Amino acid sequence: MTDPLTDSLRWALAIGSEPERSAVDWLAAELIPDRPNAVAAISKADPDADEDLRRLRLLKSGFKTLRLSGEHSTDRRLAARHYAATIAAGVVRHGCWITRQRPDRLLSALQDLADDEAMDDSLRSIASEAITIANDRVLDQDS
Repeated sequence: MTDPLTDSLRWALAIGSEPERSAVDWLAAELIPDRPNAVAAISKADPDADEDLRRLRLLKSGFKTLRLSGEHSTDRRLAARHYAATIAAGVVRHGCWITRQRPDRLLSALQDLADDEAMDDSLRSIASEAITIANDRVLDQDS
């Protein structure tokens, strides 16, 4: 038998049952279903390096979209921080920028994340580690 609920309706029902859950967590759960929230989606590496890099790029794109078009300013700010954290994870785990943005702008965003005490400590730590790596050597950028 076919499930009569569409994915959109399922999402609407889920959001209604957990209104305290942030937009970044909903987005991460949709993109990386085996992770419980955005922090875990970013922080926990997939054992397969290629799959891990694919997931990080997917998350980065999702957070970028939310950063630009989120309904509320708090959603956009949180998405910007998670966007930076995802880029930082690419640096830490794969030694490359997973974006074509200028490194000086990226380092500024990573420093803002590292300094933001409202953010999860694991994301702040990833940002700090990425800053150290980026300051020690030149990193390749996505083409």
